[in-house]
Amino acid sequence: MATKQVFWLRIIMLVGVSLIVVGHIVLIYTFTSTSGDYRGFIIGAACSAIGIVLSLPTKIYLTLVLMEHEHKVNKQAKWP
Repeated sequence: MATKQVFWLRIIMLVGVSLIVVGHIVLIYTFTSTSGDYRGFIIGAACSAIGIVLSLPTKIYLTLVLMEHEHKVNKQAKWP
C-alpha cells in the first residue's frame, strides 16, 4: 500500500468528517437562533454536503486496510 496515498486519504477523510460536524453545528445554531436567516441553512447544508462527498474515500481506505491485513494473514494470497 502506498503510504503517500494513504496519507492523503486520511487527510481527506478527516476534512470531510470535520465539515460534517461544522455543518451540523451551523444548522443547530440556525435552528435555535431567532435572528437567523436562510443563509445559515445554506451554509450548514453546503458544509454537510461537501463533508459527505469528502468522506467517501473512507470505504476505499478501509478496503485497502482489509486487503493488507488479509495478505499478512494468508501468505498464499495473490496480492503484490
